[in-house]
Amino acid sequence: MTAREALRGGLLAKLRTVLQPLAVTLFDAVPVRASVPQAVLGEPSESDWGAAGIEGRELRVTVTLADEGERPLRLRTAMQAVEAIALPDMLADGWRVGGWTVMATRMAKTGARWTASVEWRARLWRMGQ
Repeated sequence: MTAREALRGGLLAKLRTVLQPLAVTLFDAVPVRASVPQAVLGEPSESDWGAAGIEGRELRVTVTLADEGERPLRLRTAMQAVEAIALPDMLADGWRVGGWTVMATRMAKTGARWTASVEWRARLWRMGQ
């Protein structure tokens, strides 16, 4: 399993846990049709973060949230829950979390729809692979 797959699997599980009580539907790809509120986990970008004897990857991943209404109260609540996510120390297939940081957050309104995004940087490593 790649670092990308391990990160997406761990993050999808955490997102489901925090978004389900808020009645936000989570997608792992952009849906063709879906009602709001919704969240979409993007594809991570990936680069090397290794050293001698250590396989390491740095990944950046964004979740995008959408809702409608006059004020983004529900969206703000969902965004705060998403920002507070902490990954477990160990992900699938021996990948360990060496760093997990929120890098950027954004919120904007286009017409009747509010959109917010949270971008993280993850540093993952595994020994002896």
